[in-house]
Amino acid sequence: MDWATILPYAAQAIGGAVGGNVLGALTRGGGGLLGRTLIGAIGGVAAGWAGGNVEAVGGITSMWSNLIDGENGAHLANLITGAAGGGILGLVGGLLIRSKD
Repeated sequence: MDWATILPYAAQAIGGAVGGNVLGALTRGGGGLLGRTLIGAIGGVAAGWAGGNVEAVGGITSMWSNLIDGENGAHLANLITGAAGGGILGLVGGLLIRSKD
């Protein structure tokens, strides 16, 4: 694998980890820092997959690539897509996964 293949997934995972941590922390749940990071990264990559394979999601994510001209627009779109997916799973994880203390 080369960097051009891995970079979109890495951007989605990083965006998802940030989005999952933010929304998981706001809801005071999600399995702690490590749990929110893992849940968010998985959600970010899943949102990226959905953007490429589900037409409705792909239509939304394609709008984000127009925010910046050139190749950086695609990277920004991957970050935003990952943050959205990670945020959704972070919110769900934060509401469902609670500490017992």
